[in-house]
Order: sequence, then C-alpha cells, then structure tokens
Amino acid sequence: MPGNAGRAWPSCPVWLDPVDAEDGELLKSAELGRALTGSAARPLVISGDMGPLLRRQPFSDGVPEAEWNIDDDALMGQLHALYRAAGAECALTHTAGCASVQLEGDLREVADQVNEQAVREARSCGPRFVMGLVAQRGTALDGDALDSLMLQAATLKEAGVHGMMTCADDLASACALVRAVKKVWGGPLVATVPFAAASDALGAGPATPDGRAPDEAFAALAAEGAHAVGAELRTGDVASFSPALSRAAEKSGRSLVVRLVPDAYEPPVDVVGLAGISAGVVRDAGDVARDRVVAAAVRKLVADGVRAVWCGGDRPLADTAAVVAQLDAAGAR
Repeated sequence: MPGNAGRAWPSCPVWLDPVDAEDGELLKSAELGRALTGSAARPLVISGDMGPLLRRQPFSDGVPEAEWNIDDDALMGQLHALYRAAGAECALTHTAGCASVQLEGDLREVADQVNEQAVREARSCGPRFVMGLVAQRGTALDGDALDSLMLQAATLKEAGVHGMMTCADDLASACALVRAVKKVWGGPLVATVPFAAASDALGAGPATPDGRAPDEAFAALAAEGAHAVGAELRTGDVASFSPALSRAAEKSGRSLVVRLVPDAYEPPVDVVGLAGISAGVVRDAGDVARDRVVAAAVRKLVADGVRAVWCGGDRPLADTAAVVAQLDAAGAR
C-alpha cells in the first residue's frame, strides 16, 4: 500500500503469536489483530451485509433474518462462499440483531443455536478469518439488553470467531456495547459508529448521530478498549470525511476500519444499456458507473490509511468485488 506500509498506531496492542504455536485458532486471531491494527502491509476486505442477498431469495417475505441461520445453512454457506469468491478474506457472521433480547417468538428460545450456526456457516467456506458481529438495532441499551449482547459475544467466542465487530447507532451506545463485549472477549475488537455531516457555525464536518466529532468519538472507543475504530460512511462523504476520520483514528492510537455504503445511483436514460459481463452476470451502465464511484472511494480511503473495508447498501456482494478490484489495481493487495 503506497505511502502506508509500515504505518504505526503506537497505542494499539502488539499482536504476537501465542506461545503454543500449535493452536491454529489463536494464531489466526493474532494474525487478524496485526491486520486490523496497522501491522499488515495491505488493507483487509471483510464480507458485506447478508440482508440484501437474503431479501432477494424466493419466499423470503416475512422471514426474520436470524431464522436463515438455522433454517437454511446450505444457503448461508453459499452466500459466504460468494463473498469469498469476490475476494473477501474475512467472513463477518450474520448475527446483527441475534442476541436473545433482540429476537422474537420461538427464535428467542434458540438464540445460542442461531449464533453458533452463524459461525459455522461463516467458517464453512474456509475464509482467512471469521469475525463475530454484535450490533445494536434501533433500541436503547439498558442493563438487560447489554447482558444479552454480552452473552451473544460469549457464544460467538465459544463457536470459534477470531475477532469481534460491534456496531451501534451512536457513540454512547457504541461505548456501552464495547464494555459489554470486553467482559467476555479479549481478542481483536473493532468498534463501529456511523458518521454524517453535522453543520454548525464553523461549517460542516463528520459527526456521530449524537453530535460527537471524530476526535472525541475515537478517543472514547479507544479508552473503552477497542483495538480498532470503525466508521460507517456513504460514498458521497468519503472525499470530505476520510482525512478527518483518519487523523482522529491515528490521534487516538487506533487504526481505521470503514463500512462503506454506496449512495443510490440512477444512471441517465441515455447511458443505460449493456456494458459488459462480469463473472457470468450481465451488467448495465449503471453498475459500471457505481463500480467507478466505489473505486474512487476506496482509493481515497487507502491513501488515508484505512486498514479494512466492508460494504453495506443494496448490492454489497458486487460492491465487495469492486473494492477488491480497486485494491488489486492499486497494488494494495
């Protein structure tokens, strides 16, 4: 990665191989720690969201996303395999909203099975790493909720993840979630919070939904014990926000992970048409244009020192492939 190889985040933990070199899972966890904390020479590509892919399945209407983990392990394994084929090195478990307190009906009684199976499905395609996802979904984090999320993290740990990713709606919730997960997990941990434009008298800049600037947000997450800090960004905000987020991450002594959410793109009528074939799938001019937008965002993120990227939005699999293609073209992989 030009200009960033060897870049150091001095407050990050030094991830060393375990004393017992025969423990392959601990070795992988240590390797993931190095990749996430700036010791690796190239950024890591993490698999993207499963939700949009599941909603395109036949008869998916009304099926809770968590239910797929226990009702169709073959499909979930195939979707993870597609992300791996697209170039993702790290599989992210399909476990957002899968803590017992977040589940409804009969699913609540089998929360452990939902999470254990999600880890098995993520591991089934043989990825380099597997990270467990623990997320807040639009609800306040009271004591009961945090206890449930902590138990979810413990289940993911026992099922065999190499790292953890937390996602929350705002900084206060992100800090509480990190504290809960850290009670049961001591390995690599990425804490992610969304950023959007916040206008004030001095102009517009990135801020969390609860109005915290990047310096404050990342310092708080680092103080709670996150080994890397994450930002959810829309592609349209990358050019203006990436430098400030990168500086704030480095100031906090942590490296930066980005969940990239491409903005919706509607191509002009006169450019719609077949533009080529990729992996056997016919793609139109709108797909190609969006690939270019994703590629430009990735170039900027890499130049600013991002250590890992994963994709949200409505076509996360195709966007993951576009991220990988740009990294390959830039010689960053």
